[in-house]
Amino acid sequence: MPIIDQSKKALKALHAEMSEAFAAGDSGAALSARMCRGVDQLLIRLWQQKAPLASTCVDLIAVGGYGRRELSPQSDWDLWLLIDESCPAEVEAELQSFLHSLWDIGAKVGYAVRSVKETLKHVNEDWNSATAAMESRLLAGSGELYADMQGRLNKFFKRRRKSFVEAKLAELEERHERMGGTAFLMEPDIKEGIGGLRDVQAAFWIAKAWYGSDDIDGLVEKGAISERERDQLLSAQDFLLRCRAGLHIAVRRASDRLSFEQQASLAERMRYQSTGHRPAVEAFMKAYFRHIGRINRVTGMLCMHFQEQLHPQRFTLKQNIGDGFILEGTRLGIRDDKVFVEEPLRLLRIFHAAQQGRRHLSSQALRQLRADVLLIDDAFREHPEANRIFLQILRGKRNVHWVLREMNNTGILGRFIPEFREAVGLGQFNQYHAYTVDEHTIRAVGEARNFWYRERKVRLPLANDVCQKIHNPELLYIALIFHDIAKGMPGDHSRQGAKLAKLFCQRLGLDRDATDLVEWLVLEHLLMAVKSQRFDLSDPEVISEFARRIGVRSRLHYLLLLTVADIAAVGPNVWTEWKGSLLQELYLLTEEHFLSDESVSETAERLYRTRVETIMETERDKVENLESALGLLTRQCIMHFPPRQLRHIVRFIAANQGDAVRIWVDKNHSETLVYVLARTRTGLFASLASVLTSGHASIMAAQAYTLTDGRILDVFHLQSADGGAFDVESDLARLEARTLKMLASDQPARIEAAKPFKINLLMQRVPVRVRELPKASFTDTAIEVSAADQPRLLARLANAIVEEGYDIHGASVSTFGERAVDVFFVTDLNSSRLSSEQVKALCEKLADTATLKGMDKP
Repeated sequence: MPIIDQSKKALKALHAEMSEAFAAGDSGAALSARMCRGVDQLLIRLWQQKAPLASTCVDLIAVGGYGRRELSPQSDWDLWLLIDESCPAEVEAELQSFLHSLWDIGAKVGYAVRSVKETLKHVNEDWNSATAAMESRLLAGSGELYADMQGRLNKFFKRRRKSFVEAKLAELEERHERMGGTAFLMEPDIKEGIGGLRDVQAAFWIAKAWYGSDDIDGLVEKGAISERERDQLLSAQDFLLRCRAGLHIAVRRASDRLSFEQQASLAERMRYQSTGHRPAVEAFMKAYFRHIGRINRVTGMLCMHFQEQLHPQRFTLKQNIGDGFILEGTRLGIRDDKVFVEEPLRLLRIFHAAQQGRRHLSSQALRQLRADVLLIDDAFREHPEANRIFLQILRGKRNVHWVLREMNNTGILGRFIPEFREAVGLGQFNQYHAYTVDEHTIRAVGEARNFWYRERKVRLPLANDVCQKIHNPELLYIALIFHDIAKGMPGDHSRQGAKLAKLFCQRLGLDRDATDLVEWLVLEHLLMAVKSQRFDLSDPEVISEFARRIGVRSRLHYLLLLTVADIAAVGPNVWTEWKGSLLQELYLLTEEHFLSDESVSETAERLYRTRVETIMETERDKVENLESALGLLTRQCIMHFPPRQLRHIVRFIAANQGDAVRIWVDKNHSETLVYVLARTRTGLFASLASVLTSGHASIMAAQAYTLTDGRILDVFHLQSADGGAFDVESDLARLEARTLKMLASDQPARIEAAKPFKINLLMQRVPVRVRELPKASFTDTAIEVSAADQPRLLARLANAIVEEGYDIHGASVSTFGERAVDVFFVTDLNSSRLSSEQVKALCEKLADTATLKGMDKP
């Protein structure tokens, strides 16, 4: 059999062997070693066959991951071919033949052909090459060239070890920033992510360059890490190597992103079991986050250690500041390793001391905190002084977010609040939440803290004003700590979290009013987001009902702040100006309701008169037939739109007697409005929804009103994929042209059927739920549809409503990763609310429409 065919067969057999070994439960290290042995044998056999002459004057070297014997099934094979300058000319042809044979068998090879001199020149110019050279090993050849290179490399690293370590630390920091600044992303990168394999490798590279250590034991000998930290690092590395091997085996290509589908697949193949209410994938990801958290902590300690080695002058000046704490330059350290055993309350005091002086903790202090965390027991938690210190931390003027993060990283927070341990590393198995529960929680506290500092990123200017109205920010922080704490527990997480929050507040010694406020905030933490996005805010009865549920005005302030912080901390780009504008509108209307002594009807009449007078005053000189245009609008329509939008609508109606389309890009509110005037026809709203989602726009909300002349006014609020206004000129022109074409057609409007689409695992997990929202509107029937997000869902649902013989007056759309929630405001053809029988039948129709059946073709 030809050597190429033999090698193809050998590589296929090796992959099959890896799959069997993974299924048999081999460790990550064993899998890597097995893959390397197989590749070594294959390469050397090919080398001997394809490059017999080259073998006399070329050294074949494995570098990088292959060099350190860490290969996953689909990893690249990185090779250096060290060539003697006196090699015969025929050698070049042999090398080409060798490399081509590797490509022919399907291997992914990275290679370089250089002399030792050229290699050293390249190493001097490129730190990545220096890193690769550090992890090299001889595969074939006499070894003379390799020995020469190693000797020169040793001299290079002795001469430039400081520069190398500085470069690697900077590279580590840059990569961490690029990967989102956290290890706890819900679809992590096993290799490049924070706490991933690259972090372990970086620790070894730095240690080898600085200390000359060939393995991690050298770091223990030098005091850089403890034996416990070494064991944790090696265990975590082995876990990630096994995960990566399993991922490569499953997808049959080089992939390091652990997608939701692969998480479920790996959980099953690594034999994780469901326990009670917790599915196997959740248990697997909790183990995953526990391991990468350990890598992140240990490598973080190593980075601090090497910063101390690089810049010893920064830490030589030591000052005893009392209570067993030492100031080492700008870092807060401890007197000795008995500090916390002598006085366990120092486990909290050290954070308060660091917070006040805005100091980072030293590596020794961090290590000892983790070692002594079990000193926090029930007696510690019930100690009045411990609870007083924790409240002091939350009441601090700065660094509240930083302290809570450090307390979480050291395990102190989970010991002081035992329920929080359940949230640590707890993944939220959906595309909406980008972070684990604990990471989201601490980010939310950071978002809330930023309300008091306008130099930070401002999410909602109103929140920066409202924060001045609350007197106890620590209550907001406690509510945020507990708002999702029960996510991993059975039952409603809001109710369970509220109970836990109440007990914690009582433990802290808070008074009844403060305890009730925190308990209520946790219980109702989703209320304002839901009301603002799914209810008819133009209906005074909706506002009145919301105000009754709030109870007192002071709670409104806290709830707005909590809601903004919660949404902003969900993930990148989840917060949008559109959501902010809805929250602001709900807040201001409710605030006005609290301050007014009018009845609902009196308030509605006053607001209506004010709205009409405002339009008349601002538009009198700009719009002909202003009164006639206003007269075409119903009272409900006038009350729904704020003046900035109503002005555009009045101008639009006054300028057009027939069908028309106008698009207005409102960048200040991150939305694009599409105004449509059209004669009455069946399925108009559904057809418009279909046309407007045929491009790259997303519909966030829509309204439909019948004018007094019989025409229909439809208003659609669009956004781009990044949450901003949809403002690409060419796309807008196409949308306008398509809409006009649809309006000009004499044929009955038809909904284009959704093309077959692939259904992923997360979509399958979304249940279809359709229900009436009795308090979302007091004039229309509000129907909420919650289902897997899918192409043309809004249009298909709208069409189903029309087929049942009802009118759509408006819709709001919210997307939470793979889940969409659409709310329709519906009446019968006589503009009356639907009966209970009609609601039941419509809900069944909509549920059937939203079901994913028959749509799973690729």
